[in-house]
Amino acid sequence: MAHALSLLLDHELLALNRAVGELRRRHVPIESIAVGPGDVPGQARLTVILNTDDATAEMTMRKLHKLSGVRGARRFPVDDGVTCELALVKVRVPHERHAELLDVCDMFKATVVDELPEQAIVQLAGTGSFVLAFVRALERFGILEMARSGSVALPRVAPAQ
Repeated sequence: MAHALSLLLDHELLALNRAVGELRRRHVPIESIAVGPGDVPGQARLTVILNTDDATAEMTMRKLHKLSGVRGARRFPVDDGVTCELALVKVRVPHERHAELLDVCDMFKATVVDELPEQAIVQLAGTGSFVLAFVRALERFGILEMARSGSVALPRVAPAQ
């Protein structure tokens, strides 16, 4: 089962290094890892998606929470949250196939963010499987280069009682 670990870290390289070092030492199966600014200035959010059992995910979260520089940690099953990944894909697009590319982008709600003669860079955000389906749809154009972020995740909003 996939679990998301969401850590709030001090915005310093040493805190990130400690967290990643702990993950490496524990040999946990990491599916995705992403880091970015946190909710508060001076903090960063590290999101790690693990493919492991509940006990291993819980123990990993507890070990990470004890590290110096970690201000908060939570764990939740990926199915109980919302995950999102960003992809930028550079494709070869001959002029006569430009409309076909726009149709694929429209179908996936993707955006062409840069165009050159015979090339385009397309942006898409969604779940990992949605991004993968989009990449497969673009393969017919010829993928020149691709960059995918790791998944970021938040637990779903609990219904009001």
